[in-house]
Amino acid sequence: MASLAYRSPTYYELSAPPELDWRPYRPASYLAYRLEWDRRGAMGDPGDFPLHLDLDATNRCNLRCPMCPRTYYLDEGDFAWAPNGLGDLDFDLYVRLIEEGAKNGLKSVKLNFLGEPLLCARLPEMVALAAKAGLWVMLNTNAVALTESLGRKLLLAGLTDVFFSFDSPYPKEYEAIRVGAKYDKVLGNIASFMEAKEALDKKAVQTRASMVLPENPKGREEIKADYARLFRDLKVAEIGFGLPTVMGRDYESLNPATFRCPDLFRRLFVFQDGVYGPCCGDWSRQIPLGGAADGRSLKEVWHGPEHMALRKTHLSGAYRDVPACRGCSVPYLSTVEA
Repeated sequence: MASLAYRSPTYYELSAPPELDWRPYRPASYLAYRLEWDRRGAMGDPGDFPLHLDLDATNRCNLRCPMCPRTYYLDEGDFAWAPNGLGDLDFDLYVRLIEEGAKNGLKSVKLNFLGEPLLCARLPEMVALAAKAGLWVMLNTNAVALTESLGRKLLLAGLTDVFFSFDSPYPKEYEAIRVGAKYDKVLGNIASFMEAKEALDKKAVQTRASMVLPENPKGREEIKADYARLFRDLKVAEIGFGLPTVMGRDYESLNPATFRCPDLFRRLFVFQDGVYGPCCGDWSRQIPLGGAADGRSLKEVWHGPEHMALRKTHLSGAYRDVPACRGCSVPYLSTVEA
């Protein structure tokens, strides 16, 4: 099996073979955006505005996957991640965020965070609005609700990147992890989407299938090979392997002394109820950056005192001074091989 390419502290990927590569069909501006993404993370430079927004189109989900923070908090009866209940992102707020972003150099949006975006009834409309604003439009999905009709609507609306979360190449293991999903049905949904992509000649659309690897490394190489074979047969371009975060584990005792989170300098998160967050790991909102209700713009939040202080702490090498960062799994996982 081909070696894995390092992509982030907790994620490794098999890149697309030439016949499935989507990059040649994208403009030079896309490469410039990705180079700036890497530069900001490496240099600790937030620039004038975030390059990317993660917008939770909905915080509802149709599965109860055991490794998901959403499932963990539900089982614990902890609703710090959704203090205002379950629902979809306010559409007027979404319009406002996209319009501000398009005027200030935003390059991409991903339409999910803690929920399953396909459950949002206005998702095709949201994709179209962002695409018309000139943004790269991404989403992660478990593909349970990915009907052939919805897939075509999303492609025609301007979806540019879709990442399928499918956590085992083996039916029994998959259904034990993706609780509530049926292996054959979901795999068929993905196959139908890939057929629609080809029929619509959407060569520039990136597709990726990814799974969270078992914590025990025994048998991982065989799993990776079988997984890659399964999705390459469906012509999915990228094959990804994530490292598991074990919810409830004491990562403070495992984390290295020094670490700097690159996402603080390139992306901003928006919870379903309009509250802003700094990263993908602050599920319980320990680092508040304000919200839509306080009237601050995205730019004001990006350069606000809370965010600037957080970046300063990381730049000084003192990330352990922030409880949420000290207990995050990413610093530890950045030291672990996939």
